[in-house]
Amino acid sequence: MAKGPPSAAAAGRIRSFNVMPTSYAEILKHEYLLRLNRVIDYIQNHYAEDLNLTKLAEIACFSRYHFHRVFRALVGETVNEFVRRVRLERAVHKLIMDKYKSITDIALECGFSSSQNFARCFKSYYGSTPSLVREHFNWESWKFKMRNFKKDEGQELPAEATDLLNHYRTQRHLSIEDILDRRTEMEVRVAEMPPRRVAYVRRRGRSANWETTREIFTRLFQWAGDRGLMNKETLAMGVIWGNPDVTPGDKLIYDACITVPESIKADKWVNVQSLPGGKFAVHRCEIAANGHDEAWMSMILNWLATSDYQPDDRPAYEIYRNDPAAHPLKHQILDLCLPIRPLYV
Repeated sequence: MAKGPPSAAAAGRIRSFNVMPTSYAEILKHEYLLRLNRVIDYIQNHYAEDLNLTKLAEIACFSRYHFHRVFRALVGETVNEFVRRVRLERAVHKLIMDKYKSITDIALECGFSSSQNFARCFKSYYGSTPSLVREHFNWESWKFKMRNFKKDEGQELPAEATDLLNHYRTQRHLSIEDILDRRTEMEVRVAEMPPRRVAYVRRRGRSANWETTREIFTRLFQWAGDRGLMNKETLAMGVIWGNPDVTPGDKLIYDACITVPESIKADKWVNVQSLPGGKFAVHRCEIAANGHDEAWMSMILNWLATSDYQPDDRPAYEIYRNDPAAHPLKHQILDLCLPIRPLYV
């Protein structure tokens, strides 16, 4: 993927390959998904507000009854389950990062009616209490455990550090030891990024490498090419909604995006959303097809953990700078864009 079409030949292949829905059943499902994605976008951006079924059904242009059934069938969760999970995941981020904010304030900021209701939902979903998560998994504690992974030979790791290491090895398939062994000084720039209006096609699931997202980018490029939207100013991007350490893998959301002018509206093929700007850490890297998770973790371990910044709760994204198919090693060149805020305020 690149600024504008990946290449003239690749653009030709995209235009000649029909990936748009063709049958009535496919078109109907596609239309339903577009409507539900508008609701998901609304929930992600307004999770602290009153998100009753009537309001969300109106956004999707469904009746309450039909909306509830379609949402569960296509998203895999009920509307209430999805809203509750998004609120809890945002709360986890605040518990980890906002150490001076009270749990009651966090509960109210994330849309819960009281700290008691929040604690009950939190314990039911995560099997732990908000205070324990804050105590053991706050940003400073995480960094301390990571630094202590490199012990002298024969010296045992603390049990908590071992559990964390095993989590990354078995759940994320990441070797933290290897990432630390390859530690080098990273070129990371801190930049004020502008808000961006993007057209997107959405995919659910953990994997977000070029091979698994090729189809949705092909669909997006075809749509944009037909409308004359691919030019030297166009950015191809991947937006990541959720935290792989908190969000179940099958519920992570990945949006294949291209930047578009403000005049472009959603239609029957793609949705449109606005991504917030602000302060980001930007690292350009070259990776193999399955190297996304490792690249992000390397940036977090080898730069962020020793910087004067911490992660913010805006979505992280990737900007793609080449067409992997045209690379001699099929590698991808991309900018990792991590939203950050000062560690000390």
